[in-house]
Amino acid sequence: MDQAGDNTGDAVIEGRSAALAIVSALVLVVAGSGPAFAGERALPPKLDVAAAIQALEREQIHRAPGAIATYDEELIRAELTPDVRVLVSPYSGEIDAAGNYATHDEHSEQVTRPLRKWAEESGVTLVHVEGLSVRSRKGMAVPDTGEELRQFLGHLDVTDALWTMLRYIKDGTEPDENVAAIDPVVEPTRQQVDELAVRLERERVHNAADRADPIDLPLALIEEKTGFTLRVAALPAVPRGEPLVDYAPALAERFPHDVVLVAHGPWLEVAGPQQIALSAARDYAYGRYQRATLRLGIVMRDRIGTVLLRAEELLENRAFSRPQPKPLRQVIMDIAPWVLLGSTLLIGGASLLRWGVRRVELARTERADVRDASAETYADIARLGDLLLRSEGDAAAAERHSTAVTLFEQARTAEAMAEVRKVVHEGLEWQRNTDRSERKGTP
Repeated sequence: MDQAGDNTGDAVIEGRSAALAIVSALVLVVAGSGPAFAGERALPPKLDVAAAIQALEREQIHRAPGAIATYDEELIRAELTPDVRVLVSPYSGEIDAAGNYATHDEHSEQVTRPLRKWAEESGVTLVHVEGLSVRSRKGMAVPDTGEELRQFLGHLDVTDALWTMLRYIKDGTEPDENVAAIDPVVEPTRQQVDELAVRLERERVHNAADRADPIDLPLALIEEKTGFTLRVAALPAVPRGEPLVDYAPALAERFPHDVVLVAHGPWLEVAGPQQIALSAARDYAYGRYQRATLRLGIVMRDRIGTVLLRAEELLENRAFSRPQPKPLRQVIMDIAPWVLLGSTLLIGGASLLRWGVRRVELARTERADVRDASAETYADIARLGDLLLRSEGDAAAAERHSTAVTLFEQARTAEAMAEVRKVVHEGLEWQRNTDRSERKGTP
């Protein structure tokens, strides 16, 4: 579990760049297509700060109405010291004119500053769990791996982050390993797959009865804009301590031509053709909007929009918006058979046909390898760029990012993409070392 400095600027409203990008060109059509795009969104309960402060004066842990985070209370209480208070509150909701807070300044004025002022005057350190965001004046504890993020979102479980923050407040150290167990992921039974597959045969978007925020998607429009046909199962978050059933791969076998999306609360599992690109797109979406996801909460249709648009970009578009020139060797290979056609026919006859068929098969395999390697490499470059944007980027890491972008545009083979990834991983390691040094220097 990583400690990170508080950075409100990372709380980007995802709908502006994702789902709205799908529908912006056809907004008049979509406005009449259903409540998911035309209706008012449900807001989380707004925190009553005065009531929360009164409660914190009486008790070390206060859970405000509407809070969704879960944790191992016995483990957390054992780590509490007398000078620490924990407030568990709802998501803040999206920061805009239609939300609980119109601007980040308004949220700070109504929530952050009053709580900080009370904590300072009371001589205590306040840990605020807002939605799934765990922060204090010392910084912010965030998931460090995909498994940790799945535990956060799929189970709404902040135990490890909260324990890490309390330990850091107490003695300035961070644990090398997770103190709380990560719940297992299990395959569904045949009966479970059959039951869900029947529902998805009947309706491409299935919302479980106990899902708090049902999903409604304009499937035809999404297919038109991205080329993806979807099967979507929206399930509630899994209770902490119970296994998460990974339906997506099994359902993808039942629907081999569709992209299968299974939401467990705010967590999204993806499966389907071009799995590497889909997984990279999902990881990008959660990484790019991680802090907003944890504090503001997400609208799942917007998250799905982000994932699909990113996957489409990885599969169809040229990354970084500049064409990749063919190397001389490939240009020669493309031209040579036709230039030499006459003499080759005279000398070789049927051997040219066999060479041509073999070359087509090799080219098809190479294209698939390059496509997969490109998706992985592009996701890594995006990840490094995101780290650089989130903090004062290390100069060496920034240089490697720039180098990787240039090399990516020139890479035409899977081997070349592997070399680009080496450069990116060097940059990631440089940036991690810089972040660790900054955290050690945090008072």
